[in-house]
Amino acid sequence: VNGVDYDTVADSSDTVLKGIVIPIGLGAGLLAVAATWLGWWRPAMVETSRVGPRWGLVVPALLLVIALSGVVSIDFGAASTATLLLLALGTGLVSFSEELLTRGLMIVGFRGTLSEGWVWFLSSLLFGLLHGLNVFFGQSVGATVRQIVFAFLLGTAFYVTRRLTGLLVVTMVIHAIWDFGALGTEHSGAEASGIGGLLLWPAVILALVVLAKILRSPATTTDEPIRSDVA
Repeated sequence: VNGVDYDTVADSSDTVLKGIVIPIGLGAGLLAVAATWLGWWRPAMVETSRVGPRWGLVVPALLLVIALSGVVSIDFGAASTATLLLLALGTGLVSFSEELLTRGLMIVGFRGTLSEGWVWFLSSLLFGLLHGLNVFFGQSVGATVRQIVFAFLLGTAFYVTRRLTGLLVVTMVIHAIWDFGALGTEHSGAEASGIGGLLLWPAVILALVVLAKILRSPATTTDEPIRSDVA
C-alpha cells in the first residue's frame, strides 16, 4: 500500500515515514485504545513481583550492550540527520507496540487460563511469527524464517528481562535502542560491530538458564510474591 519495500525501509526519511512511523504509529494508537478499554495498563506494564536470581540481571545488561554496539556502529557522518530522527521515532513506536502487544497484553491475557510456561512460550512464539509478516513486505523467505527463529529467542530474553526487572518499559527501551542501531547502521552503510555477534549467543544461553529458574520458582507456580534474589 505504501510502496516501501522491507529491505529499503531505512533508505531515506520518506521510506522511514511511510514504512515505519505512519503504519506503526496507527498500530500503537490501536493498542493503546485496547489496553485502556480492557483496563490492562498496569498488569501489562508492571509485574506484581520480580522473580529470578539477581545474577540473572546480566541478561538485560548484555542485551543493552549489544543494542548500544549497534548505535555505535552508525556512521553518523554519512547518515541523514532527518532520517535518523525519524528512525528514532519509528523504532520507539515499534518497540512500544511489539512489547505492549506480546510481552504486555498477550501475557496478561494468557495468564487468565494458562500456566506460566505456556505464557512464556506462546508470547515468544507469537513475537517470532509477527516478524513472519515481513515476507509480504519484500523480505526473502529464508531471511524471514531466520528472523522468526531469532525473534523467538530474543523474545525469550525479553520475557526474562520483564520477570527480572518487573517492568515492561525496560524491554521497550532496550528493544528501541536495538532496532535504532540496526536500522541506523543499515541507513549509513556502515558495518555492524562485532561485539553484538560475540555477546548474542551467551546472552541467549544465559536467558534460557534464567528462564528455567523463573519457571520453577514458587512465585511463578503459586502467584505469591517472592524476593528478587530467589536462587
